[in-house]
Amino acid sequence: MKQVYFYDKDTKEFAGYDVIEDTAEIPANATTIKPADSNGVGLYGPTWNKSTNSWDGLTEEEWKQKHATSEPKPEPTQDQQTLASLTKQVMQLQVAITQQQKVNASLTKQLMDLNKGGN
Repeated sequence: MKQVYFYDKDTKEFAGYDVIEDTAEIPANATTIKPADSNGVGLYGPTWNKSTNSWDGLTEEEWKQKHATSEPKPEPTQDQQTLASLTKQVMQLQVAITQQQKVNASLTKQLMDLNKGGN
């Protein structure tokens, strides 16, 4: 399984992500490159830059200006807070699963190499 990150075909703005089979073809408006900086930190308002094959982001200040509103935002309901927390947990688990799959593949390769040497 691999994660793919979608972007809008016209604006190139980040549009979400999904997990697909390793053998599945990556859609034309998607990439396997995570919208994050070199430290792995997510970007503000990421947009896909096809010429550099990377994501560009706004500074925090630029993002705040772009999304500034004059009306105060209502407080999220308890259900919305719970849903946000569960969504975050699911995303963390997906990352953990991806990392575990890499560990499993490495261990399987090591085991196969050991079996070849022992026979």
